[in-house]
Amino acid sequence: MRVHQLLATAHSGDATGDAALAVAAALRQAGHEAEIFALEVDPAMRGKVHRYSEFPPPEEHDCTVLHFNLPSPLTEDLVGLEGVRMLMYHNLTPPEQLLPYCPEIARLTALGRRQLEWLAAQGCVDLAIGVSAYNTRDLETAGFSSTATVPLLVDLHHLDVPSNAVLAAELERDPAPTFLTVGRVAPNKRIEDFLKVATYYLRYISPRARFLVVGGTRGMEPYLASLSKLQSKLELDARVRLVGRVSLEDLVTYYRTASVYICTSTHEGFCAPLLEAMKFDLPIVARHAAAIPETLGDAGVLVGSDDPADWAEMLHAVLQDDAMRERLTKSGRARLAAFDPATVAERWVKTLTWG
Repeated sequence: MRVHQLLATAHSGDATGDAALAVAAALRQAGHEAEIFALEVDPAMRGKVHRYSEFPPPEEHDCTVLHFNLPSPLTEDLVGLEGVRMLMYHNLTPPEQLLPYCPEIARLTALGRRQLEWLAAQGCVDLAIGVSAYNTRDLETAGFSSTATVPLLVDLHHLDVPSNAVLAAELERDPAPTFLTVGRVAPNKRIEDFLKVATYYLRYISPRARFLVVGGTRGMEPYLASLSKLQSKLELDARVRLVGRVSLEDLVTYYRTASVYICTSTHEGFCAPLLEAMKFDLPIVARHAAAIPETLGDAGVLVGSDDPADWAEMLHAVLQDDAMRERLTKSGRARLAAFDPATVAERWVKTLTWG
């Protein structure tokens, strides 16, 4: 069977692009023809992803899968295609969370919501798949009648690389507890809350700590500027840093030297960094919001409060309580097994090939 995937953009290191690559590899291993096509392909993805202009017209028994996380002409194109048509939904950040800093991106996500509802109304999608139950509920709200939930296919073997010895030595020279968050610096990640938690912790609990934000900032310059102003207002020093996008070796170094992983995000359709934190045996403190509780399971502590004091006190409790840390680490390993790539890959193959 021929199963091709369509993406608006294909970027290296992006969760959507990584998922498409993993699904294509699983399909090929199962004996199916599988390629990926995108309107925009960054240089690092060339050779793995084709330009959409090369997409061959599907035939009656082919399956075309549209990854939906942005509005694009692909949505309308899907309606006119032959064969089986499926949607893999990665969710859309609510525009109101983006509007104060990124009005153009907020406009895009609002347009994406309208496109999603329009596509549902066409009645042409044979199956709309959410990568979390949270996403699937969103699909049903949009009007899709045939839905399924299959977890995001996340293969963490790419993290099995050596640490950056120089960076590791630099971090180990000051062996302070390290609180880490990873992901694109965007308004829905609520990095301002991360900074406020750091401020409370350093002032009222212990000055011996390090708070690091690792993730790209491209396209989020107004939001980044607001965070810089907040850092100055809070009088934060080098103990609290926005590191930016880093190499894979640097990323695993930060994970390996961290003490606790923090997720202050208010909107996630899945949140793959939680699985990365579990891989490195990090206890997790995360916000009770969106798909985060679903992905996290019992592998972390959920915080329902917006009060920085509540967050800081919980971080300190996790850091100081050896039994709690051991329990969370053990639960993380068990939770990670629920997302075993081979098992999830088999589910995707069966779903996309009507197996």
